[in-house]
Amino acid sequence: MNVKISNVLYILGFASIVLSAGNFVAGKTEDGQAQESQERNGLFVGFWPPTFFILGKIVEDREKAGKNLLNG
Repeated sequence: MNVKISNVLYILGFASIVLSAGNFVAGKTEDGQAQESQERNGLFVGFWPPTFFILGKIVEDREKAGKNLLNG
């Protein structure tokens, strides 16, 4: 089985979206005070997907060009 690094990065991007949404929703409570850290954690994790997607695109382009990932 040939697993490409770019595919792994894309999967991590989508997984972090799901994780972010889960943390944010888990942080919502009736009083609004009890789980502030979960909500903040959800927002923090929400910044990860663009990074994973950009890295995935860079790696995918290098894979298609047949270049080494580290030294071109």
